[in-house]
Amino acid sequence: MSSLVFPAATIKKRYQIALHVLAWLAFSTWVLYYINGTKALTPHRVLDVLVGLAFWLLIFYINWYYLIPKYLARNRLMLYIVNVLVLLLLYGLVKSPMDYYVFREFNPKMEAVYTSERMLQYGLGGLMLIFISSGLKVTGNYIRNERRNKELENQKLVAELAFLKSQVNPHFLFNTLNNIYSLAYKQHPETPDAIMKLSLLMRYMLYESNDTLVCLDKEVEHINNFIDLQKLRLREQTSIKFNIEGDIEGKQIAPMLMMTLVENAFKHGLVSKNEIGILINLAVSDKFLLFSTVNNSSTHKKREFGGIGLENLKQRLKLLYPNQHKLTFEEKDGVFYATMKLYFHQNTPKL
Repeated sequence: MSSLVFPAATIKKRYQIALHVLAWLAFSTWVLYYINGTKALTPHRVLDVLVGLAFWLLIFYINWYYLIPKYLARNRLMLYIVNVLVLLLLYGLVKSPMDYYVFREFNPKMEAVYTSERMLQYGLGGLMLIFISSGLKVTGNYIRNERRNKELENQKLVAELAFLKSQVNPHFLFNTLNNIYSLAYKQHPETPDAIMKLSLLMRYMLYESNDTLVCLDKEVEHINNFIDLQKLRLREQTSIKFNIEGDIEGKQIAPMLMMTLVENAFKHGLVSKNEIGILINLAVSDKFLLFSTVNNSSTHKKREFGGIGLENLKQRLKLLYPNQHKLTFEEKDGVFYATMKLYFHQNTPKL
């Protein structure tokens, strides 16, 4: 026998109804046993309280379900005030005769059906309910709107991050295939090794880098595979160094962030006749990592397809590490310096 499963919206609605019912029961109990004082609680007195409660419920929920949504929520303040005053006037006009003719024993000071003092008392009592109803409604709407805006913001960030991440792989693959094409065009004997290295890189990108966070040692292994692939197309005397300081085990970062700087260094750093090679440094502490690349400058002017990688990196860092990263670029004496600082543990991104 299958069990009934209610949608989350239904459960939430029932919870709100139960909360309202409990609140009104508690308020009614307080009125009966504290406002009544030491007097005997007769059926007539209970009826008096229940009638009063019925009027309070009407005022509360007319304001809650009708006046606030139709006028106050639409910034029609004057119409809202007018309707509230009309509601309070009707409350006094109906309630006063009932108190005078039906429940006179509980209102011994009433000398007439309508008096200014009595009408003012009804008005103030009803106005208190209006304030309570409006305050709860506005506060509840504000909290729901804030939660909804937060959810929409998170959805937007996730969608934007997915879009940026989808740009990483094609951009990376485009450059790598160009390198392998160059080897194949020259009929280089190590072209099969290059294809094998590319398969390892693609395996990582397809099966391991789709998670929000990846192990730092896996990311480093991916960078080493990329460097090995690049070395196949370079002269033996080309200087390429990858230095690692600190323990990279047991730490996680968002994938393909360091890779973007490495790819950029190879793309722009080996085009000068006075090339200085490529220097890559990774320093790891318990709280953060510091990753940097140093390479020859190629002016870094944006050309066709140029600039995608670094701009993509900036956007991903803003989404994944808000106020938890530092990315700097500097060009000096024909050398380009890129430095990125990211934090670990409780400071890791939530997306």
